[in-house]
Amino acid sequence: MSLEVACGACQGRLVVETPGVVVACPHCGHHLTTPDFPVETTDDTLVTSPDTPIDKDPSEDAASSSIFDETPVNPDDSTATEARSNVLLPDPLESPTDPDPSPEVVEPEPIAFVPDPVASVADPVASVAEPASSEAEPVGAGEPADEPVSRPRRNETVSKRAFLFLLSYASAATLACFWLFYQLQNAPLNNLERLPDPVESAAAGGRRLTLVAVNSTMPTGHTLTLGQRQKFGHIHVTPLKVSREPLEFEPFQQLGTGTTRESIGPVLKLWLKLENASGDQKIAPLDRTLMLSRLYDNDRVAANNFVRPVGSTICTLLHDNPKDGNWNWKGQASDGLQGKVLKPGESFETYVPTGVDGLANLTGPLLWRVHIRKGFSDSGRGVTTIFEVAFDSSQIEGD
Repeated sequence: MSLEVACGACQGRLVVETPGVVVACPHCGHHLTTPDFPVETTDDTLVTSPDTPIDKDPSEDAASSSIFDETPVNPDDSTATEARSNVLLPDPLESPTDPDPSPEVVEPEPIAFVPDPVASVADPVASVAEPASSEAEPVGAGEPADEPVSRPRRNETVSKRAFLFLLSYASAATLACFWLFYQLQNAPLNNLERLPDPVESAAAGGRRLTLVAVNSTMPTGHTLTLGQRQKFGHIHVTPLKVSREPLEFEPFQQLGTGTTRESIGPVLKLWLKLENASGDQKIAPLDRTLMLSRLYDNDRVAANNFVRPVGSTICTLLHDNPKDGNWNWKGQASDGLQGKVLKPGESFETYVPTGVDGLANLTGPLLWRVHIRKGFSDSGRGVTTIFEVAFDSSQIEGD
Protein backbone atom coordinates (compact mmCIF):
# COMPACT_ATOMS: atom_id res chain seq x y z
CA MET A 1 0.00 0.00 0.00
CA SER A 2 1.12 3.60 -0.50
CA LEU A 3 1.57 6.12 2.26
CA GLU A 4 1.60 9.91 1.98
CA VAL A 5 3.92 11.75 4.31
CA ALA A 6 4.99 15.40 4.71
CA CYS A 7 8.55 16.65 4.62
CA GLY A 8 9.69 18.05 7.96
CA ALA A 9 11.82 20.72 6.27
CA CYS A 10 9.56 22.22 3.57
CA GLN A 11 6.20 20.61 4.49
CA GLY A 12 5.97 19.21 0.99
CA ARG A 13 3.93 16.02 0.46
CA LEU A 14 5.28 12.79 -1.03
CA VAL A 15 4.01 9.21 -1.47
CA VAL A 16 6.16 6.22 -0.38
CA GLU A 17 5.56 2.51 -0.90
CA THR A 18 7.98 0.97 1.56
CA PRO A 19 7.80 1.84 5.26
CA GLY A 20 10.93 2.31 7.35
CA VAL A 21 13.21 3.45 4.54
CA VAL A 22 15.09 6.71 4.01
CA VAL A 23 13.82 8.77 1.10
CA ALA A 24 14.73 12.16 -0.33
CA CYS A 25 12.12 14.93 -0.57
CA PRO A 26 11.51 15.61 -4.26
CA HIS A 27 10.84 19.29 -3.42
CA CYS A 28 13.83 20.32 -1.30
CA GLY A 29 16.11 17.22 -1.37
CA HIS A 30 15.89 16.73 2.38
CA HIS A 31 16.24 13.08 3.53
CA LEU A 32 13.64 11.64 5.86
CA THR A 33 12.77 8.22 7.23
CA THR A 34 9.29 6.86 6.57
CA PRO A 35 7.33 5.24 9.44
CA ASP A 36 7.84 1.51 10.04
CA PHE A 37 4.17 0.80 9.52
CA PRO A 38 1.21 2.82 8.35
CA VAL A 39 -0.51 4.87 11.06
CA GLU A 40 -4.27 4.89 10.74
CA THR A 41 -5.98 7.98 12.12
CA THR A 42 -9.62 8.84 12.50
CA ASP A 43 -9.14 12.46 11.54
CA ASP A 44 -7.53 14.18 8.63
CA THR A 45 -4.27 14.96 10.44
CA LEU A 46 -1.20 14.24 8.35
CA VAL A 47 1.75 12.33 9.75
CA THR A 48 4.87 14.40 9.56
CA SER A 49 8.41 13.34 9.91
CA PRO A 50 10.55 14.41 12.82
CA ASP A 51 11.70 17.98 12.68
CA THR A 52 15.29 16.95 13.28
CA PRO A 53 16.98 16.81 9.91
CA ILE A 54 19.09 13.79 9.05
CA ASP A 55 22.52 14.40 7.75
CA LYS A 56 22.74 13.55 4.12
CA ASP A 57 25.04 10.66 3.31
CA PRO A 58 26.48 10.95 -0.18
CA SER A 59 26.58 7.20 -0.50
CA GLU A 60 22.80 7.00 -0.02
CA ASP A 61 21.99 9.21 -2.96
CA ALA A 62 22.72 6.44 -5.39
CA ALA A 63 20.87 3.82 -3.33
CA SER A 64 17.70 5.89 -2.90
CA SER A 65 14.67 3.86 -3.82
CA SER A 66 12.21 6.82 -4.00
CA ILE A 67 10.46 7.22 -7.28
CA PHE A 68 10.56 11.00 -6.71
CA ASP A 69 14.29 11.13 -6.35
CA GLU A 70 15.43 13.62 -8.91
CA THR A 71 19.12 12.99 -8.35
CA PRO A 72 20.70 12.12 -11.69
CA VAL A 73 21.81 8.50 -11.93
CA ASN A 74 24.92 7.45 -13.68
CA PRO A 75 23.93 4.81 -16.23
CA ASP A 76 27.26 3.01 -15.68
CA ASP A 77 26.47 2.63 -11.95
CA SER A 78 24.95 -0.85 -11.67
CA THR A 79 24.06 -0.42 -8.02
CA ALA A 80 21.85 2.58 -8.63
CA THR A 81 20.22 0.88 -11.58
CA GLU A 82 19.42 -2.18 -9.51
CA ALA A 83 17.99 -0.09 -6.70
CA ARG A 84 15.69 1.73 -9.08
CA SER A 85 14.50 -1.54 -10.58
CA ASN A 86 13.55 -2.88 -7.17
CA VAL A 87 11.05 -0.05 -6.50
CA LEU A 88 7.51 -1.37 -6.73
CA LEU A 89 4.97 0.88 -8.40
CA PRO A 90 1.35 0.71 -7.36
CA ASP A 91 -1.06 -1.15 -9.60
CA PRO A 92 -3.40 1.40 -11.12
CA LEU A 93 -6.18 -1.21 -11.28
CA GLU A 94 -5.85 -2.14 -7.64
CA SER A 95 -8.04 -0.09 -5.33
CA PRO A 96 -6.42 0.71 -2.02
CA THR A 97 -7.94 -0.82 1.03
CA ASP A 98 -7.41 2.36 3.01
CA PRO A 99 -8.74 5.49 1.28
CA ASP A 100 -6.34 8.34 0.93
CA PRO A 101 -7.13 10.83 3.68
CA SER A 102 -7.96 14.34 2.57
CA PRO A 103 -4.98 16.60 2.89
CA GLU A 104 -5.13 19.24 5.60
CA VAL A 105 -5.56 22.72 4.26
CA VAL A 106 -2.96 24.95 5.83
CA GLU A 107 -3.90 28.62 5.67
CA PRO A 108 -0.98 30.97 5.15
CA GLU A 109 -0.16 33.29 8.01
CA PRO A 110 -1.13 36.94 7.42
CA ILE A 111 1.78 39.10 6.51
CA ALA A 112 1.84 42.58 8.02
CA PHE A 113 2.16 45.24 5.39
CA VAL A 114 4.97 47.68 6.04
CA PRO A 115 4.74 50.74 3.78
CA ASP A 116 7.82 51.63 1.90
CA PRO A 117 8.94 55.09 3.04
CA VAL A 118 10.35 55.79 -0.39
CA ALA A 119 7.10 54.84 -2.13
CA SER A 120 5.01 56.96 0.27
CA VAL A 121 6.70 60.16 -0.85
CA ALA A 122 4.47 62.00 -3.28
CA ASP A 123 5.83 62.22 -6.76
CA PRO A 124 5.93 65.90 -7.74
CA VAL A 125 5.72 65.02 -11.42
CA ALA A 126 2.60 62.92 -10.84
CA SER A 127 1.04 65.73 -8.82
CA VAL A 128 1.54 68.16 -11.66
CA ALA A 129 0.18 65.68 -14.16
CA GLU A 130 -3.18 65.40 -12.37
CA PRO A 131 -6.05 66.96 -14.33
CA ALA A 132 -6.99 70.48 -13.24
CA SER A 133 -10.69 69.63 -13.43
CA SER A 134 -10.58 67.51 -10.27
CA GLU A 135 -12.86 68.88 -7.57
CA ALA A 136 -11.19 70.67 -4.70
CA GLU A 137 -11.59 69.03 -1.35
CA PRO A 138 -13.74 71.18 0.98
CA VAL A 139 -11.96 72.88 3.82
CA GLY A 140 -12.03 70.82 6.96
CA ALA A 141 -13.29 67.66 5.17
CA GLY A 142 -10.33 65.56 6.30
CA GLU A 143 -10.26 66.89 9.84
CA PRO A 144 -12.10 65.20 12.70
CA ALA A 145 -15.28 67.03 13.67
CA ASP A 146 -14.69 66.92 17.41
CA GLU A 147 -10.95 67.49 17.44
CA PRO A 148 -10.22 70.74 19.33
CA VAL A 149 -8.31 73.36 17.40
CA SER A 150 -5.30 74.57 19.25
CA ARG A 151 -5.03 78.34 19.34
CA PRO A 152 -2.38 80.52 20.82
CA ARG A 153 -3.33 81.69 24.29
CA ARG A 154 -4.01 85.37 24.58
CA ASN A 155 -2.25 87.53 27.06
CA GLU A 156 -5.10 88.23 29.50
CA THR A 157 -3.16 90.59 31.71
CA VAL A 158 -2.59 94.31 31.37
CA SER A 159 0.60 96.15 31.87
CA LYS A 160 1.39 97.72 35.20
CA ARG A 161 1.41 101.18 33.65
CA ALA A 162 -2.08 100.77 32.16
CA PHE A 163 -3.40 99.37 35.45
CA LEU A 164 -2.09 102.34 37.44
CA PHE A 165 -3.56 104.76 34.90
CA LEU A 166 -7.01 103.15 35.11
CA LEU A 167 -6.84 103.05 38.90
CA SER A 168 -6.00 106.76 39.07
CA TYR A 169 -8.78 107.62 36.63
CA ALA A 170 -11.36 105.61 38.59
CA SER A 171 -10.30 107.26 41.86
CA ALA A 172 -10.55 110.74 40.34
CA ALA A 173 -14.01 109.99 38.89
CA THR A 174 -15.22 108.72 42.27
CA LEU A 175 -13.98 111.84 44.07
CA ALA A 176 -15.64 114.04 41.43
CA CYS A 177 -18.98 112.27 41.97
CA PHE A 178 -18.74 112.79 45.74
CA TRP A 179 -17.92 116.47 45.23
CA LEU A 180 -20.89 117.00 42.88
CA PHE A 181 -23.22 115.23 45.30
CA TYR A 182 -22.01 117.45 48.14
CA GLN A 183 -22.48 120.58 46.04
CA LEU A 184 -26.02 119.57 45.08
CA GLN A 185 -26.94 118.87 48.68
CA ASN A 186 -25.52 122.15 49.93
CA ALA A 187 -26.17 124.40 46.94
CA PRO A 188 -27.99 127.62 47.79
CA LEU A 189 -31.59 127.74 46.65
CA ASN A 190 -32.58 129.92 43.75
CA ASN A 191 -34.25 133.12 44.85
CA LEU A 192 -37.41 132.03 43.05
CA GLU A 193 -37.54 128.93 45.29
CA ARG A 194 -38.17 130.95 48.46
CA LEU A 195 -40.13 134.09 47.76
CA PRO A 196 -41.65 135.86 50.78
CA ASP A 197 -45.32 135.46 51.54
CA PRO A 198 -47.16 138.63 50.40
CA VAL A 199 -49.77 138.24 53.14
CA GLU A 200 -47.15 138.36 55.89
CA SER A 201 -45.26 141.16 54.16
CA ALA A 202 -48.41 143.28 54.01
CA ALA A 203 -49.21 142.54 57.66
CA ALA A 204 -45.69 143.63 58.67
CA GLY A 205 -46.02 146.90 56.76
CA GLY A 206 -43.59 145.90 54.02
CA ARG A 207 -44.08 145.42 50.32
CA ARG A 208 -47.21 143.53 49.51
CA LEU A 209 -45.62 141.71 46.56
CA THR A 210 -42.14 140.66 45.49
CA LEU A 211 -42.38 140.97 41.74
CA VAL A 212 -40.53 138.53 39.47
CA ALA A 213 -39.42 139.83 36.07
CA VAL A 214 -41.34 138.50 33.08
CA ASN A 215 -38.25 137.13 31.30
CA SER A 216 -36.67 135.57 34.41
CA THR A 217 -35.24 132.08 33.87
CA MET A 218 -37.17 129.47 35.78
CA PRO A 219 -35.29 127.16 38.19
CA THR A 220 -34.91 123.52 37.24
CA GLY A 221 -38.23 121.69 37.46
CA HIS A 222 -40.33 124.88 37.49
CA THR A 223 -41.54 124.60 33.88
CA LEU A 224 -44.27 121.97 33.55
CA THR A 225 -46.42 120.57 30.78
CA LEU A 226 -50.07 119.62 30.91
CA GLY A 227 -50.49 116.42 32.92
CA GLN A 228 -47.03 116.61 34.53
CA ARG A 229 -46.94 116.25 38.33
CA GLN A 230 -44.32 118.20 40.27
CA LYS A 231 -43.68 118.84 43.96
CA PHE A 232 -42.85 122.34 45.25
CA GLY A 233 -42.08 122.30 48.96
CA HIS A 234 -45.00 120.41 50.53
CA ILE A 235 -47.41 120.94 47.61
CA HIS A 236 -47.87 118.59 44.65
CA VAL A 237 -49.01 120.49 41.54
CA THR A 238 -50.55 118.88 38.44
CA PRO A 239 -51.68 121.11 35.51
CA LEU A 240 -54.79 119.39 34.15
CA LYS A 241 -55.99 121.42 31.15
CA VAL A 242 -56.58 124.87 29.65
CA SER A 243 -60.16 125.72 28.63
CA ARG A 244 -61.94 128.61 26.95
CA GLU A 245 -65.32 129.33 28.57
CA PRO A 246 -67.36 132.06 30.29
CA LEU A 247 -66.39 133.22 33.78
CA GLU A 248 -69.20 133.15 36.31
CA PHE A 249 -69.38 134.75 39.78
CA GLU A 250 -70.81 133.95 43.17
CA PRO A 251 -71.22 136.27 46.16
CA PHE A 252 -68.53 136.34 48.79
CA GLN A 253 -71.14 137.19 51.42
CA GLN A 254 -74.89 136.79 51.14
CA LEU A 255 -76.14 140.37 50.80
CA GLY A 256 -79.68 139.33 50.12
CA THR A 257 -81.74 136.99 48.06
CA GLY A 258 -81.78 137.38 44.32
CA THR A 259 -78.41 139.18 44.10
CA THR A 260 -76.49 138.00 41.02
CA ARG A 261 -73.75 139.13 38.68
CA GLU A 262 -73.62 138.46 34.99
CA SER A 263 -70.88 136.21 33.62
CA ILE A 264 -68.19 137.54 31.32
CA GLY A 265 -66.11 136.02 28.65
CA PRO A 266 -65.18 133.77 27.24
CA VAL A 267 -61.89 133.68 29.16
CA LEU A 268 -59.04 131.17 29.47
CA LYS A 269 -58.90 128.98 32.57
CA LEU A 270 -55.89 126.96 33.74
CA TRP A 271 -57.13 123.99 35.78
CA LEU A 272 -54.85 122.70 38.55
CA LYS A 273 -54.85 119.87 41.06
CA LEU A 274 -53.16 120.79 44.36
CA GLU A 275 -52.20 118.25 47.06
CA ASN A 276 -50.75 118.78 50.54
CA ALA A 277 -47.86 116.31 50.97
CA SER A 278 -46.85 117.61 54.40
CA GLY A 279 -47.17 115.46 57.48
CA ASP A 280 -48.04 118.22 59.95
CA GLN A 281 -48.68 121.54 58.14
CA LYS A 282 -52.01 123.03 57.09
CA ILE A 283 -51.38 124.98 53.91
CA ALA A 284 -53.50 127.21 51.65
CA PRO A 285 -51.70 126.97 48.28
CA LEU A 286 -53.78 129.81 46.76
CA ASP A 287 -55.66 132.77 48.18
CA ARG A 288 -56.94 136.13 47.01
CA THR A 289 -53.74 137.99 47.94
CA LEU A 290 -51.47 135.60 46.00
CA MET A 291 -53.62 135.69 42.87
CA LEU A 292 -54.76 139.33 42.76
CA SER A 293 -51.76 141.32 44.07
CA ARG A 294 -50.41 143.77 41.46
CA LEU A 295 -47.92 146.59 41.16
CA TYR A 296 -48.77 149.78 39.28
CA ASP A 297 -46.07 151.89 37.67
CA ASN A 298 -47.67 154.79 35.80
CA ASP A 299 -49.45 153.10 32.90
CA ARG A 300 -47.75 149.75 33.48
CA VAL A 301 -49.36 147.00 35.57
CA ALA A 302 -47.26 144.01 36.70
CA ALA A 303 -48.12 140.81 38.56
CA ASN A 304 -46.80 137.29 39.17
CA ASN A 305 -49.83 135.57 37.55
CA PHE A 306 -50.26 135.96 33.78
CA VAL A 307 -50.21 134.28 30.33
CA ARG A 308 -47.85 135.30 27.53
CA PRO A 309 -46.60 134.00 24.18
CA VAL A 310 -43.15 132.40 24.27
CA GLY A 311 -40.53 135.04 23.44
CA SER A 312 -42.83 137.97 24.19
CA THR A 313 -43.09 140.23 27.24
CA ILE A 314 -46.70 141.23 26.52
CA CYS A 315 -48.73 139.56 29.25
CA THR A 316 -52.42 138.86 29.75
CA LEU A 317 -53.15 139.13 33.49
CA LEU A 318 -55.76 137.30 35.52
CA HIS A 319 -59.25 138.70 35.81
CA ASP A 320 -59.04 141.87 37.91
CA ASN A 321 -61.37 140.94 40.70
CA PRO A 322 -61.14 143.47 43.55
CA LYS A 323 -59.55 141.95 46.61
CA ASP A 324 -62.00 143.76 48.84
CA GLY A 325 -64.98 143.05 46.59
CA ASN A 326 -67.95 140.85 47.36
CA TRP A 327 -67.75 138.56 44.34
CA ASN A 328 -65.73 135.42 43.92
CA TRP A 329 -65.09 133.29 40.87
CA LYS A 330 -67.74 130.63 40.88
CA GLY A 331 -66.49 127.16 41.80
CA GLN A 332 -62.92 128.37 42.25
CA ALA A 333 -63.01 127.77 46.05
CA SER A 334 -59.64 129.33 46.81
CA ASP A 335 -60.13 133.06 46.15
CA GLY A 336 -61.35 133.84 49.64
CA LEU A 337 -59.35 135.94 52.06
CA GLN A 338 -57.90 132.83 53.70
CA GLY A 339 -57.95 130.68 50.60
CA LYS A 340 -58.62 126.94 50.58
CA VAL A 341 -56.71 125.43 53.51
CA LEU A 342 -55.56 121.85 52.94
CA LYS A 343 -54.86 119.50 55.80
CA PRO A 344 -52.03 116.95 55.42
CA GLY A 345 -53.00 114.52 52.65
CA GLU A 346 -55.92 116.59 51.32
CA SER A 347 -56.24 117.80 47.72
CA PHE A 348 -58.66 119.73 45.51
CA GLU A 349 -59.05 120.96 41.93
CA THR A 350 -59.32 124.63 41.08
CA TYR A 351 -58.64 127.10 38.25
CA VAL A 352 -57.15 130.53 37.64
CA PRO A 353 -58.92 132.68 34.97
CA THR A 354 -57.68 135.40 32.65
CA GLY A 355 -59.47 138.59 31.82
CA VAL A 356 -61.36 139.19 28.62
CA ASP A 357 -58.83 141.56 27.03
CA GLY A 358 -55.71 140.42 25.19
CA LEU A 359 -56.84 136.90 24.28
CA ALA A 360 -56.33 137.52 20.56
CA ASN A 361 -52.56 137.68 21.11
CA LEU A 362 -52.44 134.25 22.78
CA THR A 363 -51.60 132.00 19.82
CA GLY A 364 -48.89 129.43 19.27
CA PRO A 365 -46.60 128.31 22.14
CA LEU A 366 -47.68 129.91 25.43
CA LEU A 367 -46.48 130.13 29.05
CA TRP A 368 -48.81 130.47 32.05
CA ARG A 369 -47.13 131.66 35.26
CA VAL A 370 -48.65 130.86 38.68
CA HIS A 371 -47.67 132.08 42.17
CA ILE A 372 -48.40 129.59 45.00
CA ARG A 373 -47.63 129.01 48.67
CA LYS A 374 -45.61 125.81 49.17
CA GLY A 375 -45.48 125.62 52.98
CA PHE A 376 -43.95 127.20 56.07
CA SER A 377 -40.37 127.48 57.25
CA ASP A 378 -39.09 126.28 60.63
CA SER A 379 -39.74 129.76 62.00
CA GLY A 380 -43.38 129.57 60.90
CA ARG A 381 -43.13 132.02 58.01
CA GLY A 382 -44.87 131.26 54.76
CA VAL A 383 -42.69 130.40 51.74
CA THR A 384 -43.93 130.95 48.19
CA THR A 385 -42.62 130.18 44.71
CA ILE A 386 -43.62 130.49 41.08
CA PHE A 387 -43.80 127.98 38.23
CA GLU A 388 -44.82 128.09 34.58
CA VAL A 389 -46.97 125.77 32.45
CA ALA A 390 -45.91 125.43 28.81
CA PHE A 391 -48.65 124.60 26.29
CA ASP A 392 -49.81 125.44 22.78
CA SER A 393 -52.92 127.34 21.77
CA SER A 394 -54.05 124.22 19.87
CA GLN A 395 -54.38 122.44 23.24
CA ILE A 396 -56.99 124.86 24.53
CA GLU A 397 -60.29 123.05 25.03
CA GLY A 398 -63.58 124.65 24.01
CA ASP A 399 -62.32 126.37 20.84
